[in-house]
Amino acid sequence: MTGNKKQHIDLVIENYGNIKDEEYSYAVLPWGATEPHNYHLPYMTDCYLAHDIAVDAVGKAWSTYNIRGMVLPPIPLGAQNPGQRELPFCIHARYETQKLVLKDIVDSLSFQGIRILVIMNGHGGNYFKSMIRDMTVDH
Repeated sequence: MTGNKKQHIDLVIENYGNIKDEEYSYAVLPWGATEPHNYHLPYMTDCYLAHDIAVDAVGKAWSTYNIRGMVLPPIPLGAQNPGQRELPFCIHARYETQKLVLKDIVDSLSFQGIRILVIMNGHGGNYFKSMIRDMTVDH
């Protein structure tokens, strides 16, 4: 941390009072899936891992380089393979759905002055390359 000032970097646990006067350079969006991970791990494993890695990375960037970022709440919508979609409560989100969610997030952040968004992908079935390419045309 810079000095003894607390980092306010995780929107999952922050409130408006803590972040309203900070200037953030970028946001990180953890993106996972809702799917079973055998008998011993929770359905949200991909989201938890992506979120925790993002919090660690943003905290390190802040404390080491004074580059201030915010970790957004994780998106639990992933693309699922055939054979997995039949499992109870495994949620499949089509590419088009994911793209619309991402576009709304990018548009919101852009309107607020956040011009850099890092996607922390925690699910192997998600594919963002063409989505990002499409959005760079608009932003």
